[in-house]
Amino acid sequence: MKTVGQLLHGERNKKNISIEELSIATKIDEKYIEALEADRYDDLPSETFTKGFIRNISLRLGGNPEEFIAIFRRDYRNPDLKKGSNKSKSIKFKLPSVTSQFLPIVLGIIAFLVYLGFQFRAILTPPPLAINKPLSGSVLASPVDIQGSTSSDSLVTINTDNVVKPDQNGAFQIRLSLPVGETKLIIKATNRFGKSQNIEVPLTIISN
Repeated sequence: MKTVGQLLHGERNKKNISIEELSIATKIDEKYIEALEADRYDDLPSETFTKGFIRNISLRLGGNPEEFIAIFRRDYRNPDLKKGSNKSKSIKFKLPSVTSQFLPIVLGIIAFLVYLGFQFRAILTPPPLAINKPLSGSVLASPVDIQGSTSSDSLVTINTDNVVKPDQNGAFQIRLSLPVGETKLIIKATNRFGKSQNIEVPLTIISN
């Protein structure tokens, strides 16, 4: 029992018309004509569009469109008569359902890996530390206002014995009395993972 593709192919050869010529005459892309003649239904658009192709091609070849469409309908819808095309289509319809089942799991794994990445980065990376005031090399009178920023989970130590906790934005501020003369502020920020960063700020204190 011949398929619609075999019949169209035979009619085209009888008329001695090339696929290119048939494509120009029917305004149907050559790849669709080739797929139709080869019975590759999975390479064709929807059933409705394919019926339109068959109708135009059969009219151009001088055949009866309804006969060709009836044969196509038999082959397209009956998996026992047309193996391969419906098998491909069943796979195409099943794959989205499988994907939809696993999509939340995949997204959950990705989110977990991103979270782990941030955690490892926090563990391995020292906290940020910036000193806004005083500027390095400043000449000041004591007491001195010290302002800066770090991560909100860090503790800031100044000259080993002055500890200040940043606010929720990571900003910190403290006022210290310093001895007259050249001195140095050693400011250290340590996060909850024990990673730290130091900044040294040399100053000259001219009076108390």
